[in-house]
Amino acid sequence: MKRYLLLAMLLWGFRIDVFSEVDKVLVLSSYGTDYQWSNSIADVICRELKAEFPNIEFSREFLSSEFLDNADTWGDKVSVLLANYRKNPPLAIVLISDEAWMAYQDADFADFQNVPLLLCAVKPHTICTQTLDYCQKSLRLSHFKPTLEVMKKYNATGVLRAMNTSGYLTLMNNLIPNLDRFTFITDGRFYGIYTRLLLEQEVKRSYPSIPVDYLDARSITTDSLLRKLPEITPTTGVLLTSWLTGDHGFEYSKEHVYSQMELDLQAPIFITNNIGLDKEYFVGGYFNTSSFWGKRTADQLIQILRGKSPRQIETMVEYDEQCRIAWKVFERYKLDKDNLPANTMFYNYPQSFFSTYKYYIIVGSVLLVIFVLFYLYTLRSNIKLHSAQRLLLQSVAATEKANTELKATHEELTKALHKAEESDRLKSAFLANMSHEIRTPLNAIVGFSGVIADMESKEERMEFAELIHRNSDLLLHLISDILDESKIEVGMLELHFEKVDALEISLHVIAALQDKCAQGVALSLHPSCTSMSLYTDPNRLMQLLNNLVSNAMKFTREGAITVGYFPYGDEQIEFFVEDTGIGIPEDKHGDIFERFTKLDSYVEGTGLGLSICKTIVELLGGTIGVSSEPGKGSRFWFRIPKKQ
Repeated sequence: MKRYLLLAMLLWGFRIDVFSEVDKVLVLSSYGTDYQWSNSIADVICRELKAEFPNIEFSREFLSSEFLDNADTWGDKVSVLLANYRKNPPLAIVLISDEAWMAYQDADFADFQNVPLLLCAVKPHTICTQTLDYCQKSLRLSHFKPTLEVMKKYNATGVLRAMNTSGYLTLMNNLIPNLDRFTFITDGRFYGIYTRLLLEQEVKRSYPSIPVDYLDARSITTDSLLRKLPEITPTTGVLLTSWLTGDHGFEYSKEHVYSQMELDLQAPIFITNNIGLDKEYFVGGYFNTSSFWGKRTADQLIQILRGKSPRQIETMVEYDEQCRIAWKVFERYKLDKDNLPANTMFYNYPQSFFSTYKYYIIVGSVLLVIFVLFYLYTLRSNIKLHSAQRLLLQSVAATEKANTELKATHEELTKALHKAEESDRLKSAFLANMSHEIRTPLNAIVGFSGVIADMESKEERMEFAELIHRNSDLLLHLISDILDESKIEVGMLELHFEKVDALEISLHVIAALQDKCAQGVALSLHPSCTSMSLYTDPNRLMQLLNNLVSNAMKFTREGAITVGYFPYGDEQIEFFVEDTGIGIPEDKHGDIFERFTKLDSYVEGTGLGLSICKTIVELLGGTIGVSSEPGKGSRFWFRIPKKQ
């Protein structure tokens, strides 16, 4: 087997001639091309390097140690890979993780002795590949040598990774209620074996009374592991390093194994790196990100390319101090957030809607203001134009009449002029009122949107969100009234008739507005109402009831609002809305259906709602009216044909 592997690697070595005579940096990864962690580190190094030295090439090679059964073949593969660079040695070589470092020690690197070497995320202890192969099942920490000592033989520096074994155990002890056992899941690779030995040492020192189970790929298969997981109790602290097993590849995909682990366990799984964290299989643990390792290695690489010797650059030993937690998994197991370290970082931590879209809301509100102001300006111009057109037509018609009608024509023109002046006055007052009516909810939306993200109390955030929602509804209602009035003004209000059920329409309106009633006010359907069919425009019928109920809600602070209907003769249906509000003086009954009329200027609204109702009812071929007594309430009604 080994001979065939060497032959394949030698054939691969005939690539030598394709390498150009340009400056380059070589990155050798311990793993294959699909290993996200090492690929992300290399991406960060490449990005930082290109920012400083855009003309230097960035070459990547992959040891793919997870697919090579025997560690003593790693050095042969690296020798073949390095042979491709003999004619044009790289300016520096970066080794990502331990297997690449161990393989480099076995490789034939005579032509690269003076090439600077950088170790990235390599452990503080190392071991030769022969010992890893032949003593795999009986390895002890005494078999390992300090990496810093071995590095003295090379022109090397780097960033080493110190495992936070005490942090892993403390985290599980703090988060698992009534912890009574540890279970460590490790594979047969260097990382799994080395981490297990460190954990054994730390448990004996810090938790000697807590029993430990070791699920080690050197002694059990993946199937055996998956059968044992359901037996683990919720009071067990479970820690996973990784699980890559199988000869000439893996028995199952990583995704399958990790997802099955999460499904089969009653306890959360803690991890020593970021495996499965993006898929939310595991709860998290202590580890630094690939960006962290990439940036620190890139800093050292840039110093070397600027002329500094590796031996002049201090080798850093970085401790896994950052606790990282997958929030959804943490919540799924109902763990206590108060027991986490103070500097914990969360993945996919939920944020409020307004915190996420605050700037979109502000920008959208500003654009809405601009649109409304432009629309109001256009509306005012159209109103003046229509008034002038009507006056001109009346004047032309008047001049064509006989002299005997001159006096009557003059009187009509005078009345029309007074009416136009009154209309212009009302419309000017309307525009001033609209400026106030639109600015009031808009100020609330913009103001509360700007401060809601800073509120610490959930109750305050919910209160502010409700205020924003309420003012958004008010602004939408104002704009809808203006648009409907504009359509009525130019004769573009369309009707679409179909068969509808009066009961269904009434219940829909009540359901939509029930929660908006003042406290102590009940909105209900009259008990006599049953299913009744008619042929009309359902949207306009719903708009009529909605406007009348909304109008009743403004002036009713206690009591009840009742919606109802009944047959009025053989051809019509009468709908009504009764309330126990403040009522309307009798001398004002005829005015309230005119445009821009508001009996109370301090109540929200445009003064268009009842005018729009009157227009819609007349278009439907019906009539509308009101009966009211001040202090006792009002009853608005309209009658429309059953069939058109």
